[in-house]
Amino acid sequence: METDPTLDDAHDIPWPVRRRLLRTGPIRRAWWLQRVPAVFVDVVLHFLVAAVAAAVVDPGSGVAYTITLFVVYIATSFVHRVFLQRWWGATIGRLLVGLRCADPRTGRAPTLRRLAFGWLYGLLATVAEALP
Repeated sequence: METDPTLDDAHDIPWPVRRRLLRTGPIRRAWWLQRVPAVFVDVVLHFLVAAVAAAVVDPGSGVAYTITLFVVYIATSFVHRVFLQRWWGATIGRLLVGLRCADPRTGRAPTLRRLAFGWLYGLLATVAEALP
């Protein structure tokens, strides 16, 4: 049985990069009409979980409600965007529109560390944008 020598890995190619990944070309960036609904679904999901948790803690709209809403939103966002995205390969919003998350260098699912730093960067960018 003959094998195709182009399927073998060369010694000069770094470990995570495979020849098949080199033949497939670069990973295309998703179109904005796919990304926007995915982000919208994710944000609404985070807010709904936070609103339900805050309503359980304080049925009124007091300070406890607002603090709980904020803390649970941040925690839900972190768990969803880091742990569940690492496990499923995409967030729920991305899965619904048919997208997946990939490391642009390797084409594989990003590491937990890369997802956590990406989430933290997004949080800091949002806070920096909101400040005067």
